Amino acid sequence: MNFPMLATHLFAQFSRWERLGDGLHRSRGRVELMDLLPYLIGMALLAAAVAGVAAYIKHNDLSKPCDDPNKLFRELSRAHGLDRSSQRLLWQLATLAGLPQPAEVFLTPSAFEANQLPEQLRTEENRVRELREILF
Repeated sequence: MNFPMLATHLFAQFSRWERLGDGLHRSRGRVELMDLLPYLIGMALLAAAVAGVAAYIKHNDLSKPCDDPNKLFRELSRAHGLDRSSQRLLWQLATLAGLPQPAEVFLTPSAFEANQLPEQLRTEENRVRELREILF
């Protein structure tokens, strides 16, 4: 390969390459909606993420008093140190026992008795017994 010969040939074509992209860019005098669309979509996604985080924080904020039976159930579960599976089992027990408020399961020891258990929870009898010992 003859490198010096190739280099002089490429530099000889420099004037053609110098003005190669002149016709590609339009003037930037006006801003169109399509130019702002990616930024608007990004801002909308950011706003949706912030709203979702705010709703999640408000949902789990137990410091403010309110009239929400679900929040009362979560607060009582947290006060007793129950994990998610125990909370789920208590929630099922409350709904299958026909209690109007799910938090009433914390006040009703008779709902935990083996002969009072609904058919769907007969397989979980040992866990229900353990929960009764924890709560009462």
